[in-house]
Amino acid sequence: MSWQVPSVTIDAHALTAGLQPGSGQPLHQQLEARLRRLIHSGQVPPGALIPGELSLATALRVSRHTIRHALGVLASEGLLRRERGRGTRVVANTTPRMIERSLSHFYAFVWEARERGAEQRSFVLERTSIVADAVLAERLALVRGAAIERIVRLRTADGERLVLETAYLPRELSVVLNAHDLERDAIYDALERRHGLRITRARESIRPVLLSRAAARVLGLKAGVPAFSVERTTWSERGPIEWQESLVRGDRYLYSVDLPRVP
Repeated sequence: MSWQVPSVTIDAHALTAGLQPGSGQPLHQQLEARLRRLIHSGQVPPGALIPGELSLATALRVSRHTIRHALGVLASEGLLRRERGRGTRVVANTTPRMIERSLSHFYAFVWEARERGAEQRSFVLERTSIVADAVLAERLALVRGAAIERIVRLRTADGERLVLETAYLPRELSVVLNAHDLERDAIYDALERRHGLRITRARESIRPVLLSRAAARVLGLKAGVPAFSVERTTWSERGPIEWQESLVRGDRYLYSVDLPRVP
């Protein structure tokens, strides 16, 4: 005997409820994030039929192109299957999706998580006042022996351990950072608010590594698992404000960059 699961159709207005056109975040990103949360939480089960592009466009008062873009992103993640003449359905997906990190613009872990609709939290593993040696003094444009802070954090999104980050900042800047800044907020936002500076750019170098036993333990992985080692120097209009080294999970992140052709 064959068993047929009843088809579930999601109402367009229920799906778009709570989206905020004037929030500053593009509506297609809001729609992606909301639908992603509903799928991951099981509120929209596998096999559910997603409303058509026209219904969603009407409910949100946006173009069908905007809706098509949002659904296309979720389809590329393996959460939706789009079939001509049969509509768009939710599919079961037990494989964690890769997190794409674009190198075409300045980013922060907190900002990325918010754009994906994920709940981020950072756990401070170490916060130590040290003096700058020759290498750190050069990287932060300080005199040797200047006071700096070393801050080690485990970065998580939706409870998943993703990045082990070690940051070095001039003590005169980092002294204003409190627990909320380090655990729930972006350091860059806090520094701009408290010091009135403007962060302008960063430079990164990325190389593949194998996780040591200690780093793998923190990230909940086995020793020797591939990862990315990302070194970053961040500048404000006043000069360098941070040097950072992060270990980023190689099984969860991919890096992309736009390559415009120069005439």
